Amino acid sequence: MNNVYAAIVCGSSLLIALSGSARAQYFASQGNAAGAAENIEGFTVAGKASVSAKPNLMEIDLEVSASSELSADAIVKYRDARRRLHDAFTGLKLENIAVEERGLLVDQKGMMMNPYYFNGFPQNNRNKTEVQLARKLVVKGSNIRQMDEEAVLQLIAKLLDVAQDAGARIGSQPEFNPYVYNPYNRSSSGLVRFVLDDIGKLEEQAYEKAIEDARARAERLARLSHVELGSVVGVRELIVPGERNVNADEDTAHKRLESAKFQEIPVRVELLVRFEVHPQPKGKERAANP
Repeated sequence: MNNVYAAIVCGSSLLIALSGSARAQYFASQGNAAGAAENIEGFTVAGKASVSAKPNLMEIDLEVSASSELSADAIVKYRDARRRLHDAFTGLKLENIAVEERGLLVDQKGMMMNPYYFNGFPQNNRNKTEVQLARKLVVKGSNIRQMDEEAVLQLIAKLLDVAQDAGARIGSQPEFNPYVYNPYNRSSSGLVRFVLDDIGKLEEQAYEKAIEDARARAERLARLSHVELGSVVGVRELIVPGERNVNADEDTAHKRLESAKFQEIPVRVELLVRFEVHPQPKGKERAANP
């Protein structure tokens, strides 16, 4: 019984000590005998900001493929399909339209994931393997920020019609087992992606506003705590715009924001900022507490 009582008393004392130190944070130097004298008393606050802009780029995923039991025939069919698609978009003669190619996939036709087989794939009972060649292409339309919605819609319709007439398959074709959960598989949310990839200037504005927001919060705490706010002594990024995991099929990693809708895309920043605080001079302290 005495042990239980002692444990309750110790726990209560610890809670009181923690609640008493919650008004400010102290950071001691590690491995320094004079750490107590070098502690920094201050406020740590979150600063948030958001800056929006219309997308400047749109992307449409396409796939061109050909298959045959003879590898040579599959190559000929694939080359013809690829050339026909490139000629179709070249014939549009639009300066802001470009077609980028991704890696070539050499596979067996019809190899789809099947949950009723042990390894996810059925056994190949055909005498000959049908070779399939496939390549992903991305049609990019740049400088769309200054275009109105009707002009963007007409451009998208023209690109989709040309792609279908040329025999391309529209939309991304993810290869995954729908019966197995995988958080890294991103399902397609639309035929068109609207991209904001020139976020450098917007990101700078968002960071500046986030610091201002953090300072405003810290100044309010300092005023209520009757201390003077000092300089920034530490910053930690909580939310950084445009950072994403890039697949092996994609081009070099760079910051960009995507949306399935043609609308302004927000560039959000959230920071954790630590400020120094100093005791108020006696004159100000008396004025604050007459």
